[in-house]
Amino acid sequence: MKKLSLVLVAGALLASCSAESASSGDTTVAVAAQTQTAAETAKAKKVDSQEAKALLAQEPGIVVLDVRTPAEFAAGHLQNATLVDISAADFSQRLQALDKSKSYLVYCAVGGRSHQAAQQMQQLGFKQVYDATEGFSNLKNAGVPVE
Repeated sequence: MKKLSLVLVAGALLASCSAESASSGDTTVAVAAQTQTAAETAKAKKVDSQEAKALLAQEPGIVVLDVRTPAEFAAGHLQNATLVDISAADFSQRLQALDKSKSYLVYCAVGGRSHQAAQQMQQLGFKQVYDATEGFSNLKNAGVPVE
């Protein structure tokens, strides 16, 4: 019965704009609902190669993160990209050192590692993360400038 009550209270709180009348027992539910809503809105936006190209043109201040290995990066990378190797032991520490208020475009070779990195960045509280889902070759073929 208590579980049903909690579910009903949580649903009511999510449906309302204000939880001002919540009692102290309901406050925990309200905080959990707000946290869940914040996490949902902070999800990384997946972008294909054409969307990434347009994004780079529209947002000149966006930080481009390459999460591939140093060897992959040396073989070619997007213009002005910063290497933060996802397989490095200090990957999490390097992410934490970045400015969370900036927007980031994250890419790798084919999209798997960038997805993992984007998820971790969202968990760390980054404001805006774009996950380039198609990888370096497709970004290059779409006309995104490379070095």
